[in-house]
Amino acid sequence: MKFDVAIVGSGPGGYKAAITAAHLGARVALVERGLAGGTCLNQGCIPKKTLLHLASLIEDVNELQGLGLVGRVHGDFRAAMAHKDEVVGGIRDNFRVWLKRLGVHLIRGEARLLDARRIRVQPCPPDPDTPSGAGAAGDELSSPVELYASRIIVATGAEPKELPGCPTDGRMIINSRDFMFKLEDLPASVLCVGGGAIGVELGFLLHQFGAKVRIVEAGERLLDQPRIPERASGLLERKFKRIGIEVSKGMSVERCRVDGGSVEATFTDGSRASFERVLVAVGRRPYTAGLGLEEAGVVLTREGFIQTSEYLETSVPGIYAIGDVKAGPMTANAALHDAKVAAANAVNGNQMTINYFKVPFVIHSALEIAAVGLTEDQAEEAGFDADVARSSFGGSGKARAHHDYEGFIEVVHDAETGQLLGGCIVGPEAGEQIHMLSAACQSPRGMWFFKDMSYSHPSWCEELEATIDPYASAFSKSGKDLFRPGIYASPHAL
Repeated sequence: MKFDVAIVGSGPGGYKAAITAAHLGARVALVERGLAGGTCLNQGCIPKKTLLHLASLIEDVNELQGLGLVGRVHGDFRAAMAHKDEVVGGIRDNFRVWLKRLGVHLIRGEARLLDARRIRVQPCPPDPDTPSGAGAAGDELSSPVELYASRIIVATGAEPKELPGCPTDGRMIINSRDFMFKLEDLPASVLCVGGGAIGVELGFLLHQFGAKVRIVEAGERLLDQPRIPERASGLLERKFKRIGIEVSKGMSVERCRVDGGSVEATFTDGSRASFERVLVAVGRRPYTAGLGLEEAGVVLTREGFIQTSEYLETSVPGIYAIGDVKAGPMTANAALHDAKVAAANAVNGNQMTINYFKVPFVIHSALEIAAVGLTEDQAEEAGFDADVARSSFGGSGKARAHHDYEGFIEVVHDAETGQLLGGCIVGPEAGEQIHMLSAACQSPRGMWFFKDMSYSHPSWCEELEATIDPYASAFSKSGKDLFRPGIYASPHAL
Protein backbone atom coordinates (compact mmCIF):
# COMPACT_ATOMS: atom_id res chain seq x y z
CA MET A 1 0.00 0.00 0.00
CA LYS A 2 1.55 3.28 -1.13
CA PHE A 3 0.96 6.70 0.39
CA ASP A 4 2.50 10.16 0.28
CA VAL A 5 2.35 10.48 4.08
CA ALA A 6 1.88 7.79 6.72
CA ILE A 7 1.13 8.87 10.30
CA VAL A 8 1.42 6.69 13.39
CA GLY A 9 -0.97 7.74 16.16
CA SER A 10 -4.41 9.38 15.89
CA GLY A 11 -4.34 11.83 18.81
CA PRO A 12 -4.70 15.57 18.19
CA GLY A 13 -1.28 15.73 16.54
CA GLY A 14 -1.87 12.68 14.38
CA TYR A 15 -5.32 13.51 13.10
CA LYS A 16 -4.47 17.20 12.57
CA ALA A 17 -1.40 16.15 10.57
CA ALA A 18 -3.58 13.80 8.53
CA ILE A 19 -6.13 16.52 7.83
CA THR A 20 -3.46 19.11 6.98
CA ALA A 21 -1.60 16.75 4.63
CA ALA A 22 -4.85 15.72 2.93
CA HIS A 23 -5.82 19.36 2.41
CA LEU A 24 -2.44 19.86 0.74
CA GLY A 25 -3.28 17.10 -1.72
CA ALA A 26 -1.39 14.17 -0.19
CA ARG A 27 -2.60 10.58 -0.07
CA VAL A 28 -2.57 9.83 3.66
CA ALA A 29 -2.63 6.75 5.90
CA LEU A 30 -3.29 7.09 9.63
CA VAL A 31 -2.45 4.11 11.85
CA GLU A 32 -3.85 3.71 15.37
CA ARG A 33 -3.49 0.69 17.66
CA GLY A 34 -6.03 1.82 20.26
CA LEU A 35 -9.06 4.08 20.34
CA ALA A 36 -9.46 6.71 17.63
CA GLY A 37 -8.56 10.15 18.89
CA GLY A 38 -5.77 9.03 21.21
CA THR A 39 -5.28 10.36 24.73
CA CYS A 40 -6.88 13.76 24.11
CA LEU A 41 -10.27 12.43 23.04
CA ASN A 42 -10.50 9.37 25.24
CA GLN A 43 -8.74 10.19 28.51
CA GLY A 44 -7.56 13.78 28.31
CA CYS A 45 -8.87 17.08 26.98
CA ILE A 46 -12.41 16.17 25.91
CA PRO A 47 -13.57 14.04 28.87
CA LYS A 48 -11.78 16.36 31.28
CA LYS A 49 -13.40 19.46 29.81
CA THR A 50 -16.80 17.77 29.88
CA LEU A 51 -16.47 16.99 33.60
CA LEU A 52 -14.89 20.33 34.50
CA HIS A 53 -17.75 22.17 32.82
CA LEU A 54 -20.13 20.42 35.22
CA ALA A 55 -17.83 21.16 38.16
CA SER A 56 -17.73 24.86 37.27
CA LEU A 57 -21.52 24.99 36.89
CA ILE A 58 -21.90 23.60 40.41
CA GLU A 59 -19.78 26.46 41.72
CA ASP A 60 -21.49 29.10 39.57
CA VAL A 61 -25.00 28.14 40.63
CA ASN A 62 -24.13 27.87 44.31
CA GLU A 63 -22.37 31.24 44.25
CA LEU A 64 -25.62 32.80 43.01
CA GLN A 65 -27.74 31.59 45.93
CA GLY A 66 -29.83 34.48 47.22
CA LEU A 67 -29.08 36.53 44.11
CA GLY A 68 -32.02 35.22 42.10
CA LEU A 69 -31.46 31.49 42.41
CA VAL A 70 -32.82 29.25 45.16
CA GLY A 71 -31.69 25.68 45.89
CA ARG A 72 -28.12 24.48 46.03
CA VAL A 73 -26.81 22.10 43.37
CA HIS A 74 -24.96 18.88 44.15
CA GLY A 75 -23.00 16.77 41.69
CA ASP A 76 -23.86 13.19 40.72
CA PHE A 77 -20.44 11.75 39.95
CA ARG A 78 -21.64 8.46 38.44
CA ALA A 79 -24.06 10.30 36.12
CA ALA A 80 -21.32 12.77 35.21
CA MET A 81 -18.96 9.96 34.22
CA ALA A 82 -21.70 8.37 32.11
CA HIS A 83 -22.32 11.73 30.42
CA LYS A 84 -18.59 12.04 29.77
CA ASP A 85 -18.57 8.62 28.09
CA GLU A 86 -21.51 9.60 25.90
CA VAL A 87 -19.82 12.81 24.76
CA VAL A 88 -16.55 11.04 23.98
CA GLY A 89 -18.29 8.15 22.24
CA GLY A 90 -20.28 10.49 20.02
CA ILE A 91 -17.15 12.25 18.82
CA ARG A 92 -15.25 8.99 18.39
CA ASP A 93 -18.06 7.41 16.36
CA ASN A 94 -17.77 10.21 13.82
CA PHE A 95 -13.97 10.16 13.73
CA ARG A 96 -13.65 7.75 10.81
CA VAL A 97 -16.42 9.55 8.90
CA TRP A 98 -14.60 12.90 9.12
CA LEU A 99 -11.33 11.42 7.91
CA LYS A 100 -12.95 9.35 5.17
CA ARG A 101 -14.45 12.50 3.65
CA LEU A 102 -10.91 13.78 3.20
CA GLY A 103 -9.70 10.50 1.74
CA VAL A 104 -7.57 9.58 4.77
CA HIS A 105 -7.13 5.81 5.10
CA LEU A 106 -7.56 4.92 8.80
CA ILE A 107 -6.02 1.58 9.81
CA ARG A 108 -6.19 -0.13 13.19
CA GLY A 109 -3.01 -1.96 14.05
CA GLU A 110 0.42 -1.97 15.70
CA ALA A 111 2.93 0.00 13.61
CA ARG A 112 6.66 -0.62 13.43
CA LEU A 113 9.09 1.36 11.28
CA LEU A 114 11.22 -0.78 8.98
CA ASP A 115 13.16 2.13 7.50
CA ALA A 116 12.61 5.73 6.38
CA ARG A 117 9.89 4.74 3.91
CA ARG A 118 8.28 1.53 5.17
CA ILE A 119 5.97 0.68 8.07
CA ARG A 120 4.80 -2.80 9.00
CA VAL A 121 1.35 -2.87 10.60
CA GLN A 122 0.32 -5.91 12.64
CA PRO A 123 -3.22 -6.80 13.74
CA CYS A 124 -3.65 -6.20 17.47
CA PRO A 125 -6.31 -7.33 19.95
CA PRO A 126 -8.58 -4.84 21.75
CA ASP A 127 -7.16 -3.19 24.85
CA PRO A 128 -8.97 -4.74 27.85
CA ASP A 129 -8.76 -1.43 29.76
CA THR A 130 -10.70 0.56 27.17
CA PRO A 131 -14.48 1.06 27.47
CA SER A 132 -16.61 -1.80 26.18
CA GLY A 133 -18.37 -1.12 22.89
CA ALA A 134 -15.93 1.64 21.99
CA GLY A 135 -15.31 0.19 18.56
CA ALA A 136 -12.18 -0.02 16.44
CA ALA A 137 -10.11 2.97 15.48
CA GLY A 138 -10.15 2.03 11.81
CA ASP A 139 -10.10 -0.81 9.32
CA GLU A 140 -9.33 -4.09 11.09
CA LEU A 141 -6.50 -6.19 9.69
CA SER A 142 -6.68 -9.97 9.23
CA SER A 143 -2.97 -10.19 8.48
CA PRO A 144 0.08 -7.89 8.58
CA VAL A 145 0.41 -5.24 5.90
CA GLU A 146 3.33 -3.13 4.76
CA LEU A 147 2.86 0.56 4.06
CA TYR A 148 5.20 2.52 1.81
CA ALA A 149 5.21 6.29 2.29
CA SER A 150 7.38 9.08 0.97
CA ARG A 151 7.17 10.70 4.41
CA ILE A 152 6.38 9.33 7.87
CA ILE A 153 5.11 11.25 10.90
CA VAL A 154 5.36 9.68 14.37
CA ALA A 155 2.61 10.93 16.71
CA THR A 156 2.39 8.22 19.36
CA GLY A 157 2.10 10.60 22.31
CA ALA A 158 2.94 9.79 25.91
CA GLU A 159 1.77 7.80 28.91
CA PRO A 160 1.56 8.68 32.62
CA LYS A 161 4.80 8.49 34.58
CA GLU A 162 5.02 6.19 37.57
CA LEU A 163 6.15 7.30 41.01
CA PRO A 164 8.60 4.65 42.31
CA GLY A 165 7.33 4.67 45.88
CA CYS A 166 3.68 4.75 44.85
CA PRO A 167 3.15 2.45 41.85
CA THR A 168 -0.34 2.50 40.33
CA ASP A 169 -2.55 -0.59 40.50
CA GLY A 170 -5.48 0.72 38.46
CA ARG A 171 -7.85 0.45 41.42
CA MET A 172 -6.69 2.15 44.62
CA ILE A 173 -3.67 4.00 43.27
CA ILE A 174 -4.58 5.39 39.87
CA ASN A 175 -3.33 7.67 37.10
CA SER A 176 -5.32 9.93 34.76
CA ARG A 177 -6.02 7.06 32.35
CA ASP A 178 -7.45 4.92 35.14
CA PHE A 179 -9.49 7.90 36.31
CA MET A 180 -11.25 8.22 32.94
CA PHE A 181 -11.59 4.51 32.14
CA LYS A 182 -12.13 2.81 35.50
CA LEU A 183 -13.38 5.21 38.15
CA GLU A 184 -17.18 5.00 38.46
CA ASP A 185 -17.97 6.13 42.00
CA LEU A 186 -16.72 9.20 43.81
CA PRO A 187 -14.08 8.43 46.45
CA ALA A 188 -14.64 10.02 49.84
CA SER A 189 -11.05 11.25 49.97
CA VAL A 190 -8.34 11.62 47.33
CA LEU A 191 -4.64 12.44 47.45
CA CYS A 192 -3.41 14.07 44.24
CA VAL A 193 0.33 13.55 43.92
CA GLY A 194 1.53 16.41 41.74
CA GLY A 195 0.34 20.01 41.46
CA GLY A 196 0.69 20.35 37.70
CA ALA A 197 -2.13 20.65 35.18
CA ILE A 198 -3.62 17.20 35.82
CA GLY A 199 -3.42 17.50 39.59
CA VAL A 200 -5.07 20.93 39.85
CA GLU A 201 -7.74 20.13 37.28
CA LEU A 202 -8.81 16.68 38.50
CA GLY A 203 -8.35 17.74 42.12
CA PHE A 204 -10.81 20.62 41.65
CA LEU A 205 -13.22 18.34 39.78
CA LEU A 206 -13.26 15.77 42.58
CA HIS A 207 -13.70 18.46 45.22
CA GLN A 208 -16.70 19.96 43.43
CA PHE A 209 -18.45 16.60 43.39
CA GLY A 210 -17.90 16.17 47.10
CA ALA A 211 -14.56 14.43 47.70
CA LYS A 212 -12.09 15.63 50.31
CA VAL A 213 -8.97 16.51 48.31
CA ARG A 214 -5.33 17.07 49.21
CA ILE A 215 -2.70 18.04 46.62
CA VAL A 216 0.99 17.53 47.32
CA GLU A 217 3.55 19.20 45.06
CA ALA A 218 7.31 18.68 45.17
CA GLY A 219 7.97 22.18 43.80
CA GLU A 220 7.59 25.51 45.53
CA ARG A 221 4.30 26.37 43.87
CA LEU A 222 1.39 24.89 41.98
CA LEU A 223 1.75 24.87 38.17
CA ASP A 224 5.48 25.23 38.73
CA GLN A 225 6.56 25.88 35.14
CA PRO A 226 7.82 28.90 33.18
CA ARG A 227 4.68 29.56 31.11
CA ILE A 228 2.52 30.35 34.15
CA PRO A 229 3.33 33.50 36.17
CA GLU A 230 3.63 33.06 39.93
CA ARG A 231 0.86 35.59 40.40
CA ALA A 232 -1.55 33.24 38.59
CA SER A 233 -0.59 30.09 40.47
CA GLY A 234 -0.66 32.03 43.75
CA LEU A 235 -4.22 33.18 43.10
CA LEU A 236 -5.28 29.60 42.32
CA GLU A 237 -3.65 28.35 45.51
CA ARG A 238 -5.49 30.96 47.59
CA LYS A 239 -8.80 29.95 46.04
CA PHE A 240 -8.08 26.28 46.76
CA LYS A 241 -7.55 27.18 50.40
CA ARG A 242 -10.79 29.15 50.51
CA ILE A 243 -12.92 26.36 49.04
CA GLY A 244 -11.32 23.64 51.15
CA ILE A 245 -8.70 21.92 48.96
CA GLU A 246 -5.57 21.28 51.02
CA VAL A 247 -2.27 22.05 49.29
CA SER A 248 1.16 20.94 50.54
CA LYS A 249 4.23 22.23 48.67
CA GLY A 250 7.87 21.26 48.79
CA MET A 251 7.05 17.63 49.50
CA SER A 252 5.99 14.42 47.81
CA VAL A 253 5.03 10.84 48.58
CA GLU A 254 7.78 8.50 49.71
CA ARG A 255 5.67 5.35 49.63
CA CYS A 256 2.09 4.10 49.59
CA ARG A 257 0.58 1.02 51.22
CA VAL A 258 -2.84 -0.35 50.34
CA ASP A 259 -4.64 -1.44 53.49
CA GLY A 260 -8.11 -2.85 52.84
CA GLY A 261 -10.27 -0.05 51.49
CA SER A 262 -7.74 2.74 51.88
CA VAL A 263 -4.22 3.78 50.96
CA GLU A 264 -1.75 4.93 53.60
CA ALA A 265 0.68 7.49 52.19
CA THR A 266 4.00 8.30 53.84
CA PHE A 267 5.28 11.73 52.86
CA THR A 268 8.84 12.93 52.46
CA ASP A 269 8.51 15.03 55.62
CA GLY A 270 7.81 11.85 57.61
CA SER A 271 4.07 12.42 58.11
CA ARG A 272 1.39 9.90 57.17
CA ALA A 273 -2.25 10.03 56.10
CA SER A 274 -4.85 7.66 54.67
CA PHE A 275 -7.04 8.20 51.62
CA GLU A 276 -9.65 6.19 49.77
CA ARG A 277 -7.81 6.78 46.49
CA VAL A 278 -4.46 8.16 45.41
CA LEU A 279 -4.17 9.88 42.02
CA VAL A 280 -0.59 9.94 40.71
CA ALA A 281 -0.11 12.93 38.40
CA VAL A 282 3.65 13.50 38.24
CA GLY A 283 3.95 14.03 34.51
CA ARG A 284 4.08 11.95 31.35
CA ARG A 285 6.77 10.10 29.41
CA PRO A 286 7.03 9.65 25.63
CA TYR A 287 5.66 6.46 24.15
CA THR A 288 8.33 5.01 21.86
CA ALA A 289 8.39 1.29 22.78
CA GLY A 290 8.05 -1.20 19.95
CA LEU A 291 8.07 1.35 17.16
CA GLY A 292 11.38 0.23 15.64
CA LEU A 293 12.82 3.73 15.96
CA GLU A 294 16.36 2.69 16.80
CA GLU A 295 16.45 0.15 13.96
CA ALA A 296 15.27 2.83 11.56
CA GLY A 297 18.06 5.13 12.78
CA VAL A 298 15.89 7.61 14.69
CA VAL A 299 17.86 9.18 17.57
CA LEU A 300 16.30 9.60 21.01
CA THR A 301 17.29 12.12 23.66
CA ARG A 302 18.62 11.07 27.05
CA GLU A 303 15.11 11.53 28.46
CA GLY A 304 13.65 9.18 25.83
CA PHE A 305 12.06 11.76 23.53
CA ILE A 306 12.51 11.61 19.76
CA GLN A 307 15.12 14.18 18.77
CA THR A 308 13.85 16.64 16.13
CA SER A 309 15.01 19.70 14.24
CA GLU A 310 13.21 23.05 14.13
CA TYR A 311 11.27 21.58 11.18
CA LEU A 312 10.24 18.60 13.37
CA GLU A 313 12.28 16.25 11.21
CA THR A 314 14.11 13.48 13.07
CA SER A 315 17.70 12.35 12.54
CA VAL A 316 16.37 10.33 9.58
CA PRO A 317 15.40 12.54 6.61
CA GLY A 318 11.74 12.03 5.75
CA ILE A 319 10.68 10.92 9.25
CA TYR A 320 9.04 13.57 11.44
CA ALA A 321 7.86 13.49 15.07
CA ILE A 322 5.16 15.61 16.69
CA GLY A 323 3.39 16.06 20.00
CA ASP A 324 4.33 14.46 23.31
CA VAL A 325 6.68 11.88 21.77
CA LYS A 326 9.23 14.65 21.18
CA ALA A 327 10.63 17.27 23.55
CA GLY A 328 8.48 20.36 24.06
CA PRO A 329 5.22 21.35 25.74
CA MET A 330 3.20 18.18 26.42
CA THR A 331 -0.20 19.63 25.57
CA ALA A 332 -2.79 19.04 22.87
CA ASN A 333 -2.36 22.68 21.81
CA ALA A 334 1.33 22.12 21.12
CA ALA A 335 0.60 18.86 19.28
CA LEU A 336 -1.85 20.67 16.99
CA HIS A 337 0.81 23.31 16.31
CA ASP A 338 3.36 20.58 15.57
CA ALA A 339 0.93 18.82 13.25
CA LYS A 340 0.50 21.78 10.94
CA VAL A 341 4.26 22.37 10.80
CA ALA A 342 5.27 18.75 10.21
CA ALA A 343 2.52 17.99 7.69
CA ALA A 344 3.31 21.08 5.63
CA ASN A 345 7.01 20.25 5.67
CA ALA A 346 6.37 16.61 4.80
CA VAL A 347 4.31 17.59 1.75
CA ASN A 348 6.03 20.78 0.57
CA GLY A 349 9.58 20.47 1.93
CA ASN A 350 11.06 21.96 5.09
CA GLN A 351 9.90 25.58 5.26
CA MET A 352 7.87 25.97 8.47
CA THR A 353 9.50 26.01 11.91
CA ILE A 354 8.06 25.55 15.38
CA ASN A 355 7.44 28.36 17.84
CA TYR A 356 5.77 27.27 21.06
CA PHE A 357 5.53 30.82 22.36
CA LYS A 358 2.72 31.27 19.81
CA VAL A 359 0.77 28.38 21.33
CA PRO A 360 -1.69 29.19 24.14
CA PHE A 361 -1.28 27.29 27.41
CA VAL A 362 -4.59 26.79 29.23
CA ILE A 363 -5.53 25.36 32.63
CA HIS A 364 -9.17 24.82 33.66
CA SER A 365 -9.43 24.46 37.42
CA ALA A 366 -10.98 26.48 40.25
CA LEU A 367 -9.79 29.38 38.13
CA GLU A 368 -9.25 29.26 34.38
CA ILE A 369 -5.69 30.30 33.50
CA ALA A 370 -4.38 31.00 30.00
CA ALA A 371 -1.07 32.36 28.78
CA VAL A 372 0.64 33.03 25.46
CA GLY A 373 3.95 34.52 24.39
CA LEU A 374 6.53 35.62 26.95
CA THR A 375 6.03 36.12 30.66
CA GLU A 376 7.62 39.16 32.28
CA ASP A 377 10.56 37.05 33.48
CA GLN A 378 11.07 35.46 30.07
CA ALA A 379 10.93 38.85 28.37
CA GLU A 380 13.63 40.20 30.69
CA GLU A 381 15.79 37.15 30.05
CA ALA A 382 15.38 37.75 26.30
CA GLY A 383 16.77 41.29 26.71
CA PHE A 384 13.59 43.38 26.60
CA ASP A 385 12.85 46.23 28.98
CA ALA A 386 9.82 44.32 30.16
CA ASP A 387 6.77 46.04 31.59
CA VAL A 388 3.32 44.67 32.41
CA ALA A 389 -0.06 46.32 32.00
CA ARG A 390 -2.45 44.82 34.53
CA SER A 391 -6.13 45.05 35.32
CA SER A 392 -8.60 43.18 37.51
CA PHE A 393 -11.92 41.75 36.43
CA GLY A 394 -13.33 43.59 39.43
CA GLY A 395 -14.00 46.53 37.12
CA SER A 396 -15.56 44.47 34.33
CA GLY A 397 -19.26 45.01 33.68
CA LYS A 398 -19.72 41.44 32.44
CA ALA A 399 -17.81 39.99 35.36
CA ARG A 400 -19.99 41.93 37.79
CA ALA A 401 -23.13 40.86 35.93
CA HIS A 402 -22.03 37.23 36.16
CA HIS A 403 -20.95 37.64 39.81
CA ASP A 404 -17.64 36.12 38.71
CA TYR A 405 -14.88 38.70 38.94
CA GLU A 406 -11.98 36.86 40.54
CA GLY A 407 -9.02 37.14 38.19
CA PHE A 408 -6.87 39.51 36.19
CA ILE A 409 -5.32 40.33 32.85
CA GLU A 410 -1.65 41.11 32.35
CA VAL A 411 -0.17 42.22 29.04
CA VAL A 412 3.61 42.01 28.73
CA HIS A 413 5.26 44.58 26.50
CA ASP A 414 8.53 46.42 25.99
CA ALA A 415 8.57 49.61 28.05
CA GLU A 416 10.60 51.58 25.50
CA THR A 417 8.84 50.64 22.27
CA GLY A 418 5.47 49.25 23.34
CA GLN A 419 6.07 46.06 21.41
CA LEU A 420 3.59 43.38 22.51
CA LEU A 421 5.39 40.33 23.92
CA GLY A 422 2.69 38.14 25.50
CA GLY A 423 0.51 37.91 28.54
CA CYS A 424 -1.71 35.96 30.88
CA ILE A 425 -5.43 35.93 31.64
CA VAL A 426 -6.91 34.44 34.80
CA GLY A 427 -10.67 34.29 35.10
CA PRO A 428 -13.88 33.36 33.27
CA GLU A 429 -13.40 32.01 29.73
CA ALA A 430 -9.67 32.76 29.85
CA GLY A 431 -9.07 29.95 27.37
CA GLU A 432 -11.25 31.74 24.83
CA GLN A 433 -10.04 35.26 25.61
CA ILE A 434 -6.41 34.25 25.11
CA HIS A 435 -6.98 33.94 21.36
CA MET A 436 -7.43 37.71 21.16
CA LEU A 437 -4.08 38.22 22.88
CA SER A 438 -2.49 35.59 20.64
CA ALA A 439 -3.81 37.32 17.52
CA ALA A 440 -2.41 40.65 18.70
CA CYS A 441 1.01 39.08 19.28
CA GLN A 442 1.00 38.02 15.63
CA SER A 443 -0.44 41.29 14.30
CA PRO A 444 1.53 44.05 12.56
CA ARG A 445 -0.42 46.42 14.81
CA GLY A 446 0.78 44.83 18.05
CA MET A 447 -0.88 46.43 21.08
CA TRP A 448 -2.75 48.81 18.80
CA PHE A 449 -4.71 45.70 17.75
CA PHE A 450 -6.75 46.10 20.94
CA LYS A 451 -7.46 49.76 20.11
CA ASP A 452 -8.47 48.91 16.53
CA MET A 453 -11.16 46.47 17.63
CA SER A 454 -14.83 47.30 18.16
CA TYR A 455 -16.22 45.25 21.04
CA SER A 456 -19.62 44.12 22.21
CA HIS A 457 -20.53 45.43 25.64
CA PRO A 458 -20.42 44.02 28.18
CA SER A 459 -17.86 41.41 27.15
CA TRP A 460 -14.78 39.74 28.55
CA CYS A 461 -12.50 40.77 25.68
CA GLU A 462 -13.14 44.50 25.99
CA GLU A 463 -11.11 44.32 29.18
CA LEU A 464 -7.98 43.79 27.09
CA GLU A 465 -8.40 47.29 25.68
CA ALA A 466 -9.11 48.66 29.14
CA THR A 467 -5.92 47.02 30.41
CA ILE A 468 -3.64 48.81 27.95
CA ASP A 469 -5.50 52.16 27.87
CA PRO A 470 -3.21 53.89 30.40
CA TYR A 471 -0.14 52.74 28.48
CA ALA A 472 -1.62 53.74 25.12
CA SER A 473 -2.35 57.19 26.51
CA ALA A 474 1.17 57.58 27.90
CA PHE A 475 2.77 56.47 24.64
CA SER A 476 0.58 58.80 22.62
CA LYS A 477 1.67 61.76 24.73
CA SER A 478 5.35 60.76 24.64
CA GLY A 479 5.78 61.13 20.91
CA LYS A 480 7.66 57.82 20.75
CA ASP A 481 7.53 55.34 17.90
CA LEU A 482 4.25 53.81 19.00
CA PHE A 483 3.70 50.12 19.46
CA ARG A 484 5.82 48.10 17.10
CA PRO A 485 4.33 44.98 15.45
CA GLY A 486 3.58 42.11 17.83
CA ILE A 487 6.63 39.98 18.55
CA TYR A 488 5.33 37.13 16.39
CA ALA A 489 4.13 39.23 13.46
CA SER A 490 7.15 38.00 11.53
CA PRO A 491 7.11 34.28 10.66
CA HIS A 492 10.77 34.13 11.77
CA ALA A 493 10.23 35.73 15.19
CA LEU A 494 11.79 33.79 18.07
